[in-house]
Amino acid sequence: MTKRRTLWIIVLIAYASFVFIMSSMTMSGGQPLLRFPGGDKVLHFLEFGLFYLLSWKAFRKHRLIAAFLLTAIYAGSDEFHQIFVSTREASILDWLADIAGAACGAVGVSILLRMGLPGFLRRRILASDNNREEGSD
Repeated sequence: MTKRRTLWIIVLIAYASFVFIMSSMTMSGGQPLLRFPGGDKVLHFLEFGLFYLLSWKAFRKHRLIAAFLLTAIYAGSDEFHQIFVSTREASILDWLADIAGAACGAVGVSILLRMGLPGFLRRRILASDNNREEGSD
């Protein structure tokens, strides 16, 4: 395993830990962070869109699919975990927002891989051990 891959795995684990810690906290007054209709779904979408991107960077083989599955499973476990936290509730709609964020991340990565980015962006954004062939599944 390369140092870069190890770093991405560490970042993913740290982010997963952060998600768990934030999900363990009770909300003051039971109010969502974004106080407009669907605001919590926006946060779920963004939170697990980022989780997907970090997972994608951490995987080596079949990473578009593996990162999506890991994100969906972790999002489901996060919703289950919230059953046991006061002022929180598990919601299938929240889980669907999580999956939508992951799907958007997967589509975005697929588009970027197929577009053929300029060299400097490819090295910065999509750098991997085996470059393009690894991310094309």
